[in-house]
Amino acid sequence: MKLTLRIALRYLLSVKGNTLLITAISFLGVFLSVNAILLTLGVFTGFQDTLKEKILSTAPHIVVSVVGEEDIGELRKRIERVEGVRGTLPFVLYSAILGKEERLQPVTVKAVDYREKVFREMIGKHLIKGRLEGVVIGKGVADVLGVGAGDRVVLVFPMGIRTPTGFIPKTKEVEIGGIFHTGAYDRDFVIVFMKEKEAKRFFKRGFKLEGIEVYIKDPYRAQEVRRRIEKAISSDLVIVRSWIDLNKPLFNALQLEKLALFLVLLLMVFVASFNITSLLFVKAKEKVRDIAILKTFGMKTRGVLGIFLTVGMSIGLLGAIFGILSSFLIAYFINEYKLIRVPEEVYMMSYIPVHIKPLDLCATFIGTLLLSFFSSFLPALRASKENIVSVLRNE
Repeated sequence: MKLTLRIALRYLLSVKGNTLLITAISFLGVFLSVNAILLTLGVFTGFQDTLKEKILSTAPHIVVSVVGEEDIGELRKRIERVEGVRGTLPFVLYSAILGKEERLQPVTVKAVDYREKVFREMIGKHLIKGRLEGVVIGKGVADVLGVGAGDRVVLVFPMGIRTPTGFIPKTKEVEIGGIFHTGAYDRDFVIVFMKEKEAKRFFKRGFKLEGIEVYIKDPYRAQEVRRRIEKAISSDLVIVRSWIDLNKPLFNALQLEKLALFLVLLLMVFVASFNITSLLFVKAKEKVRDIAILKTFGMKTRGVLGIFLTVGMSIGLLGAIFGILSSFLIAYFINEYKLIRVPEEVYMMSYIPVHIKPLDLCATFIGTLLLSFFSSFLPALRASKENIVSVLRNE
């Protein structure tokens, strides 16, 4: 084994013959391919991680929706006793319209108690203008209506008053107390917060959806806490969904795209491995005399096969290692100087970081080594089958 390795390293580092340039090209091909795979997957993973953080910073971790007659107060007590729950916020949703002069914006009015600690923490940190008083709207709604904190707008409930001829819209002039900005379209352009007592007086028995927002200590254990809540509530009139359930189609699509991207990028390594195949065919042609001599002195076919496999695998291994190291170095500079800038209003983030995950790293490394092995096997096998009699006769 030691002899095989020594000969393989000597062939690999040999500067004689026509194979030095091909060796360098083979190494660079693997090196650049691994670098490209890890950085591309790192950008994709960084986008996913940042998107999750944005969702968790603006949305409840678990939503408990009540679809029947249930005591919200009693449900809240049960939920707060569940292990892992950090806080809860009861809410009531109404569909309405906000208007200012000739401009209208359909909104979802979320009636909550402004004194709740969870509300003041979650919305207070996103408040950019005004205070948590009156009606609190998102920046998107404010931009559409062209209003700011302190302005007055008209709140319209389309099915407010029932008459023999149908429903008549109900209107009320309200003051905008504050404006929040989360960066999430479904909140900035849709959600309007209103004090619970005022909303009940205005909407009365209108169509509504009641529920409880649940915030937990570890958002990434939301599924586990969700099952505990379902067990604690044990009611067919209550639907419990975590932030993972609510965003499952999005993250499934992103994960599928990432897998497809990895397989496509792995083709770069496959193409680069052709250089290793060419190198070993040329190397075997150059070293045919050495092979004959080694076999004459008793080296078996397996030993010759091992020499050329080691040469090919060494190129793949070194290319993969240097590619991994350089990708971490480039990722550091990208993250440090925030080089990948994107429009925040579109992607909910101002820049995309590079996160190289251990799983992506292992998959890329193993995939590179496997392709290097398969590209080395055929020329190594051919070299090991050389007929030493004909070679020595020609020499």
